[in-house]
Amino acid sequence: MGEAVADLCLLDSLARNALLEFQQAHPVASSPLSTRPQTKWEPPPMDWLKINFDGAVFQDRNEAGLGVIIRNDHGLVMAALTQIILLPTSVEMVEVLAARRALIYAWELSFDHIILEGDSDIAIRAMSSDVFSTASFGHILSDIKAPASHFRQVVFRHTRRQGNKVAHNLARAAYNFQPLCTWIEEISVISTADYLAEIINE
Repeated sequence: MGEAVADLCLLDSLARNALLEFQQAHPVASSPLSTRPQTKWEPPPMDWLKINFDGAVFQDRNEAGLGVIIRNDHGLVMAALTQIILLPTSVEMVEVLAARRALIYAWELSFDHIILEGDSDIAIRAMSSDVFSTASFGHILSDIKAPASHFRQVVFRHTRRQGNKVAHNLARAAYNFQPLCTWIEEISVISTADYLAEIINE
């Protein structure tokens, strides 16, 4: 009571001036190396769903894990899945099989406007192409295009690993689960931390 109260506008002005003087007196040297912007998960447009998928290889068990998470335009989980399969002949095959499982899961849940997103550039480019693939997973691509035709709209999109963390985590977590596990409007507790981090940083 009776103490002097500082003018907030004056304090703001003084703080800005002090910061400017400090920056001018201590210029930051420009780095010769360009820093790549951090990739983060981005929500789909309104009324669309984004499906992130990934695969993981478990050489010790001769198996692979598939991870799928489906989120709406608010970033809320609509469904998630993990599955264990026999180890295919290549990492690319694992990714393509994860994409096929993601599409089938979305079709089973009657979703119709979807973005299918993964961190394998090879898989995404192959699925986006209308040209028949002669790759070892070419027959799987044919299987993908069949369920894809049931959706009103499907977009295939590539992201970096940082933008695909939850699906990656689910694929790795498949090692500890039953051969097939599904969740509706929730997610495995193992992947909760990454999921919440993506929501907060959105």
